[in-house]
Amino acid sequence: MAEAVKGMKILVFGAGVLGSLYAARLQDAGHNVTVVARGKRYEDVKKHGIILEYFDSKEQTSTAVKVLDSMPVGEYYDFCLVPVQKIQLESALEALAANRKIPTFLFMVNNAEGPQAMIDALGRDRVVLGFANAGGERDGPLVRLMMVKRKGITVGELDGEISQRLEAIADAFRAAGIKVEFSRNIDAWLRYHVALVGPLASAMYMAGSSNYELARKPGIIRKGLRAVREAFQVLRANGFPVEPPALKVMPLVPDFIFVPLIRRLLNTELLDIGGARHARNARSEMIRLNEELFALAEKAGVDTPTLRELHRYSDPEAAPGTEV
Repeated sequence: MAEAVKGMKILVFGAGVLGSLYAARLQDAGHNVTVVARGKRYEDVKKHGIILEYFDSKEQTSTAVKVLDSMPVGEYYDFCLVPVQKIQLESALEALAANRKIPTFLFMVNNAEGPQAMIDALGRDRVVLGFANAGGERDGPLVRLMMVKRKGITVGELDGEISQRLEAIADAFRAAGIKVEFSRNIDAWLRYHVALVGPLASAMYMAGSSNYELARKPGIIRKGLRAVREAFQVLRANGFPVEPPALKVMPLVPDFIFVPLIRRLLNTELLDIGGARHARNARSEMIRLNEELFALAEKAGVDTPTLRELHRYSDPEAAPGTEV
């Protein structure tokens, strides 16, 4: 792993919202970035570069990057960033495994079943996990997005060590103006993230796939909170400590405090762009993540009646719920 902050050679596998965001920011910070994209997205990036629009300021930036339409097999990169949906992971791993020269793959993938598939494909020593506090949508060549600037990204080694390579990756992102936090248990961190967003996404589907509609239906929000608590119970029963520790309040804070706070948050453009639009565009991924939670529930013998009730609304053919 190269130690220099500037001039790292970085491969970004995928040019969706997150891949586009980080590829552009890392390139603008002086790194040598190559993006792997496919189909129309490859053509857009090749012709227009990466065009970002930030929802709060409406500022647009344009960044030229190298772009390939397939995984480079024989070339070295300091690290490869892999920001893909969980349903895309299997095919991504097949492509990534063809390159034996890259020492580190940083996966930013929603995941409740753990990193074993990545380890099997690439080897444990090449896998680093992370999470991006950003979201948005593509609109032709334009990527419209929001970033949680105070949080940035979270990254961690599988063994919890704050390693030299983790520091080098963090320095690369910090040079791009992105805050970095380290997790000592990134596997648990990612599982609890799924346990939080999976049920709430299902609640949003029940409300017609709209954050604004969900904000007007406290009864569905309460169902979502019950489902989150069930999912947390599933993870605890499987031996995963709550990560980050701030989430320990979830089972303790009563609904009459949580529901008004969530309603205010839901009724914002930030949740529309950073949450609802992703949930609508990633429905298949949310179904997969809920199924991973159900597998863990079955393993531990934990009942999840509310989570299963809400999961039915993940079906795009399901009519919205009438509960308010």
